[in-house]
Amino acid sequence: MSRERDRAVSELTFEEALRELEIIVSRLESSDLSLDEAIELFKRGVSLSAHCNAKLERAEGMVKLLIQNQGKIEEVPFMPVEGDEV
Repeated sequence: MSRERDRAVSELTFEEALRELEIIVSRLESSDLSLDEAIELFKRGVSLSAHCNAKLERAEGMVKLLIQNQGKIEEVPFMPVEGDEV
């Protein structure tokens, strides 16, 4: 996980971020960590969670656009929410 942890969250795919988040949750639940380690993992986990949420919201927006176009596949620009890093 150390290699993934060193990568910027914004560079991760949804699947990579989710996998790392699951590992972090597992490590935090094990309670074999120092307070400093737990805090660092928690901060990374919060960033990963926000990244995954933004990716999911963007995907949901694309699906809604397709549904609104009655299933016709049209390329319509999706305007992400301000501050969306995806």
